[in-house]
Amino acid sequence: MYLRLFKGSSTTCSALLGALALTGLAGALLPAAVFAEATVSVSLKDPQGQPADGKVTLSNAEGKSVATCVAHAGQCEMQSVPGGFYTVTVEPAKGAAPKPRKVMIPPSGKVALVVATR
Repeated sequence: MYLRLFKGSSTTCSALLGALALTGLAGALLPAAVFAEATVSVSLKDPQGQPADGKVTLSNAEGKSVATCVAHAGQCEMQSVPGGFYTVTVEPAKGAAPKPRKVMIPPSGKVALVVATR
């Protein structure tokens, strides 16, 4: 996409967009696709590989919950997850929780996350 807000060079437009980003106005003026985030599809399995119910949480490095979903019949989805490194924790409806594990979520796209209970 080529953006020309006023008569001037593309360098001027780039500088203007940079200024908008710094002031926080870019989100109001640019399409949401520019600031895409990932969708995480979760499959929760029991030790035998069968679908399991439970709560799945992604937490950031500070331990703050960023995204959570509740799996029913082994499936749930987390929308608008910012790219980054997270710790996955599971609270299964039955059985023991697996040890927390680290995952990397890309900045955009669809991600499949498979987690098994113990």
